Amino acid sequence: MREILPAWLWPNSEPPKSAPEPVPASAGDAHLALAAENLRELLTDTHIPDEIRQELEADYRQVEAMCDKLTRGDLHIGAFGKVSTGKSSLLNALIGEQRFAVSPLHGETKHPAIENWQDVPAGGLHLIDT
Repeated sequence: MREILPAWLWPNSEPPKSAPEPVPASAGDAHLALAAENLRELLTDTHIPDEIRQELEADYRQVEAMCDKLTRGDLHIGAFGKVSTGKSSLLNALIGEQRFAVSPLHGETKHPAIENWQDVPAGGLHLIDT
């Protein structure tokens, strides 16, 4: 079983054979670097059979997207709160245009939605309506 699962799942595993990354300055940076390394290792693990990769293709695309976001330094800001308190309206006001659905009826937002707000040198700034 150990042979087909990523090495990061096993605490006593050998470190990856790739060159080590510089030690981050803060604990938050360390966690971010570890998450990025774990995602990269999952994507490049040669022990995972192609049939399984094909079955999990959508999941692998999501993992690749997470890696891209970590690499770019994207920041996601989510709006949470009670029903019909103006979350979508607030996010639309921040963006400056109508991108999130609003309605006088309760519960217009049925599923989370994400919109790009700004592109900045360190990555993108995204707003999430819940």
